[in-house]
Amino acid sequence: MKILRIPVRLVRRYWAELFAAAGLAALIVGVNPFSLGRVFGHIQWHVALLMIPVVLAVYVCRGAAWWVAMRGIGEHIGFRETLLIELAGQVMVFLPVGDLARVAMVRSADHENGVGAITATVTLQELSYMLLVSFGALPQLVQRPNVALLMLAFILGVTGVFALLLWEPAYERAIRIVEHVRALRRFDEQLHEIRPAFVELCRPRRLFPVLAFQALSALLSFLLFYMALVAIGLHVSYITAVFVLGVSYTFAAISFLPLGVGAFEGLMTVILLGYGVPAAAGAASALLFRGYNDLLMALIGGPSLLYVRSQQRHGRWRCKLPERTPERMGAQPAGATE
Repeated sequence: MKILRIPVRLVRRYWAELFAAAGLAALIVGVNPFSLGRVFGHIQWHVALLMIPVVLAVYVCRGAAWWVAMRGIGEHIGFRETLLIELAGQVMVFLPVGDLARVAMVRSADHENGVGAITATVTLQELSYMLLVSFGALPQLVQRPNVALLMLAFILGVTGVFALLLWEPAYERAIRIVEHVRALRRFDEQLHEIRPAFVELCRPRRLFPVLAFQALSALLSFLLFYMALVAIGLHVSYITAVFVLGVSYTFAAISFLPLGVGAFEGLMTVILLGYGVPAAAGAASALLFRGYNDLLMALIGGPSLLYVRSQQRHGRWRCKLPERTPERMGAQPAGATE
């Protein structure tokens, strides 16, 4: 029995990752690995190579949105450092709440704000991107009433999260409910810090630049998926590609699996089947998009993570606070001499 303790413990800890891997393996077996191999054997490599600068542009825009958000709460992190942490965080996204690993990296570089305030910037970044990508499905929802209600429910749900964070009575009630859950009590301080920072970030002069960069990253993500379809050799309209990605991304987000692995690819394959795309080609396009958007960026993020950790471990990465000008310092205390 002792021999089984370690495997059981690993399954309990990594059940979500194992379930996601099993779903992805089931998709590959279901569409036939040999059929997938034939599809990838005819890939248009000139299009596939052009996908690299597009996916890099996606994460530059997302990093810019996060940088603007952090400036909004007073975090003195440079754009270069922000982008490095954004890329380094892609290594962790395959784990549950892996995006929050970036919070610890920011705290190591700048101690101006608490964990909750930095978490608020990540929350705004992820919620806004999720909402904007889901908007891509709206133009074709009239033609697809079978998913219209679910999509609208999701959009209302994300909007409800915004409302919950902005409306103090509702947020305080939610905090009281969370405080009754023993496993979540250790996050009590952070949860109390999230709302003030989130409210500050949702002021128009701070929110609009964040949304602008996030909208640009969403448009580039749609382009990336369309290029994946073209690289596979599929003749699908851009509007259709936007709809397929919007629906797949939305439902994968609520699958509670890391990055929606397995659910995203399977759903995308099923939706493309409805457009007459063979299962192997649909699965190949989903895997190609996943490979660029997540696997490639994780590989690029690996050296970034090593660099960030090395700089922080040796104390070489400390963000400089802005110099205090006389205007910022205010009047000198009485009795002060020049």
